[in-house]
Amino acid sequence: MTEQHGPQDLPRGVVDAEPWNGVGNEFAGVQFRKVSTRNGERLEIYVPRTEARILLDPMALEVLADQQPEFFTGLIATRLGSADH
Repeated sequence: MTEQHGPQDLPRGVVDAEPWNGVGNEFAGVQFRKVSTRNGERLEIYVPRTEARILLDPMALEVLADQQPEFFTGLIATRLGSADH
């Protein structure tokens, strides 16, 4: 998935942004780009289907990268309503 038509406006606090890139499959698609804020660089992730977006700083990305795959499996199950309660 390459650059798509995403939101053209910059989120609050973002002063500059690189072009959008993206990944997707038959179940999901996301766009991402590196942005600059007054407090440093962030990764902006945007989900066109839901219009959700998040800015992640290097520390948040480091924490994500340190997770086991089972952590994400649990998140997906919860999101889909199939997690055991």
